[in-house]
Amino acid sequence: MSTVPLLSPSDNGSPAKDKAKALRARIDENVEALAKAVDDVRASDTFKAYLDVQARFHQYSWHNSMLIMFQRPDATRVAGFQTWKKLGRFVRKGERGIMIFAPCPFHREERNEAGELEAVDGMFFKPAHVFDVTQTDGRELPDVECPTVEGSADGLLTALERVAIDRGIEVKAEALRAGQYGYADAGERIVIDPNHPTGQRATTLAHELAHCALHFGKTAESTVLTRNMAELEAEAVAYVVCRHFGLDTEVRSSAYIALWQGDRKGLRASLERIATTARTLIDDVEALDGAESGMAVAA
Repeated sequence: MSTVPLLSPSDNGSPAKDKAKALRARIDENVEALAKAVDDVRASDTFKAYLDVQARFHQYSWHNSMLIMFQRPDATRVAGFQTWKKLGRFVRKGERGIMIFAPCPFHREERNEAGELEAVDGMFFKPAHVFDVTQTDGRELPDVECPTVEGSADGLLTALERVAIDRGIEVKAEALRAGQYGYADAGERIVIDPNHPTGQRATTLAHELAHCALHFGKTAESTVLTRNMAELEAEAVAYVVCRHFGLDTEVRSSAYIALWQGDRKGLRASLERIATTARTLIDDVEALDGAESGMAVAA
């Protein structure tokens, strides 16, 4: 595998520090390039039509997003029964709903100790069910193409699998439904569809490793992120890692992030988390014994 060339060590600093600084500079540059590509996708007419429909979908809290992910890891567009009807689609008979907790605000008046009426506002939650687009039939929804990463990246895929194992994460090959590439299961197992080019499988594995590192309750930040921000971070990490090792995923990554409502502002807001996670993953790959052999990425 050909890696992105790093700057030569300066006379005044250690080679390790200079390499780390050069890598961080390259990561920042790559994230900025990704932000521009995302902006280009978002400016297209196709994407604007997509947004008109997407605006009708509810933005779920982090906890409800996790409930959706655990029950249906391959879910993409999720909505309630009535929302699907308004979009001209109908839930198929016999489909099992995805359980979430719906917020129910209330307002009432109660008498205080002095016998005076006081307004009381609060919130309770009740179980509700939503459905993924794959559980519905009807009018076609506008969409933005998110192409498969073509080409061979056998060496990178093998290296990422070794990193996953070293981190205590099982990697399993399993055929998934059309358009799905993989998912992470509670940060302990990653499932990858083997029926795709190794370039796509390497990209997917890097994406899911980022989810495992960032989004399974290990940090305070992960408990408040929306699903959209989690997907932005994971795909940005995958893009940076793959680009470092010579695998170009810009077309896919920019479309993927745009589809999850990501933008330049979101990428910049998460830059430190993206950069730290990407650098650690790059370092882990490069630290593998024999990592330099058989790692070439084919166009």
